[in-house]
Amino acid sequence: MRYRNTSKSTRQPNFIRGYGFQGSAGAVFNQGAEGFGAAFKQAVKTGTYRISLGAFGESLARDENFVAIDPNLKDVWGVPALHISMTHGGNERALHEDAAASAAEMLEAAGAKNIEIRSTVAEPGMAIHELGTATMGNDPRTSVTNSYCQLHDVKNVFAMDGACFVSSGCQNPTLTMMALAVRACDRLIDRFKKHEI
Repeated sequence: MRYRNTSKSTRQPNFIRGYGFQGSAGAVFNQGAEGFGAAFKQAVKTGTYRISLGAFGESLARDENFVAIDPNLKDVWGVPALHISMTHGGNERALHEDAAASAAEMLEAAGAKNIEIRSTVAEPGMAIHELGTATMGNDPRTSVTNSYCQLHDVKNVFAMDGACFVSSGCQNPTLTMMALAVRACDRLIDRFKKHEI
């Protein structure tokens, strides 16, 4: 759940937008414990316990980030491949530094020991839900699809995935993608019945 930059009291001076956390926990039990009964059970539990918090923040849209047709690389069928150029900016770095400090505070307040802080921003492509490259909008000069995910330039092509997003928030986008796809399908069926596609 996002809690940074949601109001004036939580506004941060070094970055805009916010981030959320996903956590995990695990244990390495003492498998070599000897004995039996309650003493054995207690000895097994004297292993190492770990918990982690990973931050997910918005990657802002930047003119330096783009997708183009690669002039040289082709797939096995001879179709030109995409060239993706993407880097994170200063806002993402500042956001992750704040997230690392916040995670450490939370873990310490929960009683965690031996806290390791890592504030490195993951390389593009590591967050699974990649979004953008075919932005939704009303103006064909500044966007690729209309509000129904239909390409402005190719009327019988709909991009019903995360491509229409301008940027990524800190929330999982899957349900929004599904809602956009259902809306686009309704529009597609309606236009098909009217012989407009």
